[in-house]
Amino acid sequence: MTLQPSAPSPVIVRAGDSAEFLSLIPHLAGCHPRDSVVLVPFADKRTLGALRVDLPGADEPDPAELAASFIGLFTRVRHANRIAIVVYTEDGYRDERGRIARATFVEALVRCAEAADYAVVDALCVAADAWGSYLEPDGPYSGSPLDLIRPEDLDFGDGAPLADQHAGLELPPSDADERERVAQAIRALTLNPADPELPLAFEDAVTSDVELSTEALALLVLALERPAARDIALSQWCGDLAEGREVQQFNVSWLEGTASDFRGPLRLAGEGPRPDPVRLRRALEVTKKVASVAPPRLRTGVLASTAWLCWALGSSTHAAHYVRLAQEINSAHGLANIVATMIRHAHLPSWALDRAIPGPPPKNRDERRRWAKSRR
Repeated sequence: MTLQPSAPSPVIVRAGDSAEFLSLIPHLAGCHPRDSVVLVPFADKRTLGALRVDLPGADEPDPAELAASFIGLFTRVRHANRIAIVVYTEDGYRDERGRIARATFVEALVRCAEAADYAVVDALCVAADAWGSYLEPDGPYSGSPLDLIRPEDLDFGDGAPLADQHAGLELPPSDADERERVAQAIRALTLNPADPELPLAFEDAVTSDVELSTEALALLVLALERPAARDIALSQWCGDLAEGREVQQFNVSWLEGTASDFRGPLRLAGEGPRPDPVRLRRALEVTKKVASVAPPRLRTGVLASTAWLCWALGSSTHAAHYVRLAQEINSAHGLANIVATMIRHAHLPSWALDRAIPGPPPKNRDERRRWAKSRR
């Protein structure tokens, strides 16, 4: 199971029909979903992003149990009181019995959502040859034309993401000469986790507009391979320079055997306030570049760090890919195995599903009750 929550800002949905709503989904999910279930949470009429979950196999033995687990994850989205369900499948719109594709599973999802007291806005299927609504199964037998779904006509400043959830996994290119220069710089380096310049180097990596130098790349290769330095970098990229220095002070004390309990949020466990997604995405670009130039024997730490950054950004699909690359090198790597466990148990950082409160509470009594329930 993989999840990808979208951007945290509430979006007012003004979709005139289901085709327009489906055109919004790639913008909410950050990709054009494929073989997926997308659960869209609403606080009244405002979306709170989207959850993309891998579509289970058609032969899933217990769709009701799986549907319950999906809705269980959905209940972690704060303030939501309504839900829309969209299935993306490579199957034909109608199955051999004339039912809409994956109807049994979606019926289980709708039952679980209603049992959890969510109003179901719609349940839609986007199949290989057509689309339609599970709530109107007697609609056009062959469904509606796919060309009515046009995410590229909507301008949210995100470039209309049309690639699927697996896009962007490639590491940036590097050549043999660049890799050799980085390897030589690594051999000339000695990394000290207590070096006060270390957090400054981590900060410069995500804030400078200048391309990373060979020496900076070499330093990051070594730092992300060593847990005491890596934890400083990942925590700092979630927060700021001051947070990096605080983690450094604790890690040095821990290495010296004098550490007391850490008082700050444990960023690697997904604790603390929401990181700046632009900063994290820049850090992700940096670690992917570092992975592309790192010597094979020192590549595991940076790949695991890349996986963790994907997880922190809510993209477990990408995180799982980099975990696999790290584990192919070292199956016992600590951070890689931690991220793998979090993905396997669908554990997300606390900030991933904590959406901003979308506006003031409604005025009338019934709406106030629904609003109060959504904020529990």
